[in-house]
Amino acid sequence: MKIEIAKHERMSESGSSLLRLIQNEDMPLLDLLIREAVQNSLDAGKADAGHVNVDIGVKEFNVRDLAVEMEGVKETLTRRYTEEIYSCLYVEDSNTSGLTGPLSVKDVRDNDFGNFQKLVYEISKPQRQEGAGGSWGLGKTIYFRLGIGLVFYYTRIRKDDGYEDRLAATMVENEEAADSIIPSDSDLPKRGIAWWGADAGDGTTIPITDRDEINKVLSIFNIDMFSGDQTGTKIIIPFIDEKQLLEKTVVEGEPSYWWNGSAEDYLNIAFQRWYFPRMDNGQYKYGNYLKASVNGREISRDRMAFVFRALQDLYNTAAGKETQNSSYREKIKVERIQIRKDFVDTDAGSVAFVKLTNDELGMLPPNNNPSPYAFLNIHDKAEAGNYPVVCYTRKPGMIVNYETSGQWLINVENTGGNEYLLAIYVPNSELKMKNDSEVQDLEAYLRKGEKADHTAWFDIQLSGQRTNIVDRIRKGVSKRIAEGSNEADKKTVSKKSRLGSILGRQLMPPANFGKKASGKGGTGGGGTGGGGGRRKTGFSLSPDVVYENDQVILSFELFMRNPVKECAVELNVSSETGLIKGKAWEQEVIQKKFPFEILQVSEVTVDKEKEMVIGGKGGGEESVISSIIRTPGYNTPVGFTVSKGEKEAISISGEIRIRKQEEGLELAITPHFTEA
Repeated sequence: MKIEIAKHERMSESGSSLLRLIQNEDMPLLDLLIREAVQNSLDAGKADAGHVNVDIGVKEFNVRDLAVEMEGVKETLTRRYTEEIYSCLYVEDSNTSGLTGPLSVKDVRDNDFGNFQKLVYEISKPQRQEGAGGSWGLGKTIYFRLGIGLVFYYTRIRKDDGYEDRLAATMVENEEAADSIIPSDSDLPKRGIAWWGADAGDGTTIPITDRDEINKVLSIFNIDMFSGDQTGTKIIIPFIDEKQLLEKTVVEGEPSYWWNGSAEDYLNIAFQRWYFPRMDNGQYKYGNYLKASVNGREISRDRMAFVFRALQDLYNTAAGKETQNSSYREKIKVERIQIRKDFVDTDAGSVAFVKLTNDELGMLPPNNNPSPYAFLNIHDKAEAGNYPVVCYTRKPGMIVNYETSGQWLINVENTGGNEYLLAIYVPNSELKMKNDSEVQDLEAYLRKGEKADHTAWFDIQLSGQRTNIVDRIRKGVSKRIAEGSNEADKKTVSKKSRLGSILGRQLMPPANFGKKASGKGGTGGGGTGGGGGRRKTGFSLSPDVVYENDQVILSFELFMRNPVKECAVELNVSSETGLIKGKAWEQEVIQKKFPFEILQVSEVTVDKEKEMVIGGKGGGEESVISSIIRTPGYNTPVGFTVSKGEKEAISISGEIRIRKQEEGLELAITPHFTEA
């Protein structure tokens, strides 16, 4: 294969800059691979195919066999990789159109590069088709991060005069690294980018189309060519370090699960984690469903984990489709989400949710499955009970994210220790906008508001005006789940106050705002129970908020009953991705001092009797407020602990004086109850 080394040009990307384009360090690389590769394959599905086949797996190859085919880097590869056999990842799809479009950029017309040019030779060229998963053209950079930056692309397409096979390779590496592989061919700075293919005769390359030459390269990786009327694409990523990739799937301090032991097992779970709505789901209503395989073995519904089967049932319910028979089918609740003003109708989709027991999730013998949090790659655990989980998706059927806090789940209570609340929001993608704009419907709006790694939805500007469609959807989802799942007579005391939008900017008014304002206030998932029953553990804030320059004074009420022994009340920053605690803000996220701090907890009463007033140092053992919670980094007071003592029940009220250090941030206050 002939080499073409990218020359230095003005305003051109370098290999190192491309590798930084999507630096999602929170998600394992194998998850990012599944999200990007499967999305590309589904976007290329034939309209009448019924399903799209995607097979991802690991194979082995001989490095010397590969090196002799790679002009310009043969000696470097054989010298650096001294073992005989190495591993490669492959991604194969069929029932797809393949990578269509012109072979050469010289043949591009009307700026239509086609899928082959965009994937192999271009960057930041997004999909044009309606309802496509990709919208930035940057996701493919994940391929270059899995091995040494070398990627082979093989495809077979249908043309007017028959079929055509194509093969090319790309390498993207850090050109500044001392061990870079791509040679320099001029005195200009290196770019760290190269392509391999057939000689185009002008110093550039085009894809190889000769089937014998293509088969010679593919056979090195034990990859078969397409034949007959087959069309599709195969991507090969050599020189992967399977051990290193798997190490990045385990979070420090967390247990390792069976799927963390091999790439094959992990890919199996990652497939389900991000694409359960479309996997082996004949009820999927937006076109082809997904037949997913790992190393050639299909992941049929009966091979999916319990939690993903349940989530698929929720997806089908929210999408208005039939669900399979199950022990929990009658427990599933579905609520419409309505938003007004921007659309021709108010139906913005549905949220479906259900509470499942440990037994229904296969956590008991003989299955002994881990918790849903393990399967969903959620590491934030509740101090008491279990956080609810909501996920969301649009037409392509890829889960955007899993949320356990923040605006998606305001006032939704934790469940007991042997029960989990699962929910999914499915938008009405075809809901049309009222006015002509750059987006025509809800699907296009949500797609445009996704960032390049597709892990969240954000509101965007339309016609120069800021919108709040996503914000209203989130609030609607959280309201419906809270109304349908919170139980007034439940025995558990594990609750979480999600006040990100209830308090939000109301707590932090503009400069020179008046002395006093009346906010909407909010409760922390507690208060008095309905029907005149006995009072239950809970935390609430008064709707009356007092502002004094850069300070805010909030009145609170707290009630604790056995078996709860104490409550930690803590300040958080409410962000698009959830709540950020003081410790995480100072040591991980921002690495600066937390922007809110508690100056004083005062006017404290215990069972209506006046308690001692405490300041920044806490009340000590003699006070019901036993300590002030401080960050380990900047020693910022961000909370306080209230102890119940020996009483069966206790009622506490008081005032919290908080100072803000930075404008434009939303404050959220969360109580965490601890049982004896």
